Amino acid sequence: MVTSTELKSANRDGVKLAYLDTGSGEPALVFIHGWCCNYAMWDEQTKAFAPKHRVVAVDLRGMGASDKPDQDYDIDGFGEDMAWLLKEIGLDRPVLIGHSMGGVITLNLLRKHPDIARAAVFVDAGIMPFPDEFQPLIAQMIEGLKSPASRDVATNFVKQFLFRPESPPELRDEVAASMAQAPQRVMHTALASTLDPNNCPPGELPVLSLFVRAASLPMTERQIAERYPGMEVKTMDAGHFVHMEKPEEFNALLAKFLERIA
Repeated sequence: MVTSTELKSANRDGVKLAYLDTGSGEPALVFIHGWCCNYAMWDEQTKAFAPKHRVVAVDLRGMGASDKPDQDYDIDGFGEDMAWLLKEIGLDRPVLIGHSMGGVITLNLLRKHPDIARAAVFVDAGIMPFPDEFQPLIAQMIEGLKSPASRDVATNFVKQFLFRPESPPELRDEVAASMAQAPQRVMHTALASTLDPNNCPPGELPVLSLFVRAASLPMTERQIAERYPGMEVKTMDAGHFVHMEKPEEFNALLAKFLERIA
């Protein structure tokens, strides 16, 4: 999962934001990872698409190789960092590809900056409010992440809810161990903001969009398509990390979507 390619960094008001910048060609692709993850979780995508596209994969503030200031983390803040970084490194209307929380960031970026991207791909992203029956579990999870047992809570959550029994166990264990290393304040504040219904406003998006849905997602293809008119929705028979569990299938979906843009 770890690539040896050297990361670059940009300094925003004293905070280092790390990112991979490789390949060349239009449209440029910007990969935004999910909650407590990092750029390397897109390894199979950066390898596949860098021969034909400029590929940027970020480490969000508080995660990966980026600085981790002691602050609350929210979707607006991540979005402001992304808008700044895209301008800083000269990316004009790239395709934004966001997994999980990265998709929520992408959605809000598009709402605030309709011209920032050429298209968007949401990878099993939390852009649908969770049903009421999930709210007690979410509240319990966030409280657990505030406790001294936060790392165990995060590890158990990832293994139990983000993977399926048939998911590769070595991938599940590697991802869970990596995510549990995030700072505690990142864990609970970023998750609370990600799951805030105010951060998934409905309505048609200003760009061509694709939602790649994991079969384990509680929301159906129809529910997603109705909330975001015009969005194409495809389901993969995989757990939450569809791009890591079945990279060849995911890459084929992404390549086909990029052909539509071209």
